[in-house]
Amino acid sequence: MKNLVIALFITLLCSCQPQKAEQQPITEQEIQIAKELIQGSFDDLWAGVDSTKISKYHTDDFIILEQGEIWDNDRIKEYMRKQLARTERPKRTNRMEYISIDKYGESIQIAYYNFAEFTQADTLVGEAKWLESALAVSTKEGWKLKMMHSTWAGD
Repeated sequence: MKNLVIALFITLLCSCQPQKAEQQPITEQEIQIAKELIQGSFDDLWAGVDSTKISKYHTDDFIILEQGEIWDNDRIKEYMRKQLARTERPKRTNRMEYISIDKYGESIQIAYYNFAEFTQADTLVGEAKWLESALAVSTKEGWKLKMMHSTWAGD
């Protein structure tokens, strides 16, 4: 009986331990979905400054760690309002260079460089480069971004 109690205790203890998320094979379709999620969010939200599309790309509890600050969807909407109020706003075009796209359970981790060009009246007025990462999660509405991290990587 004593051995049975010990065996049950060990079984219960082991079953309560958090499971390590194992990397899983990712399909070409999932890779394409991840790339479209990143590119679309930058085209529609950051370049297009269209706050009506936030829920298409972000979970309700989305955050981005942006240069040492935490931005949520409300902060992003405020940023967009300020951008739209500007009389002259350069056009932003983003190009991604993907480093890795990996799947863990119902999430996809994406690492990439984001290159932006800013033009005004067809003249290049600025360029920027960020090193970024994102976590996409599977939701009942499809894949959405739950978290991003952005670090300035120079011009």
